Amino acid sequence: MKRIPILLLAAASAACSTVGHEKVEGWPELTIVEHRVSAGEMYDRCKKYVAFGMLPMACAEFNLATKRCDIWLMEGFAPRSIVEHERLHCQGHDHVGETAMRDFLTRYRAATSGVAAAAGASPKPPTAAEAAN
Repeated sequence: MKRIPILLLAAASAACSTVGHEKVEGWPELTIVEHRVSAGEMYDRCKKYVAFGMLPMACAEFNLATKRCDIWLMEGFAPRSIVEHERLHCQGHDHVGETAMRDFLTRYRAATSGVAAAAGASPKPPTAAEAAN
């Protein structure tokens, strides 16, 4: 019985590594910080980035204003393929055929552009969760 969840996790891990990635033009260099936390904490942080009914394996959250990318990994379960996949996101690689990260960068630039600053606005950059929408 214990083998089934392990096999499912291994299959999901392999699926993540075969998705492929495309570099987002103009993505800034971010400091990468890895957090190895309990399964519950990782799930709480990462569930907003997967479709309903799916279980996240890990996630990366970007803060372009501070030039930081936090990777949330499950303590005791961080296969190299999952860690590398999330590092690629931090380095500006989106899944092939997806535009969530490019759209996130576009919204961030619009929110922090000189036009907004000249108008006296205090723009709030989009969150990583908003980028997934």
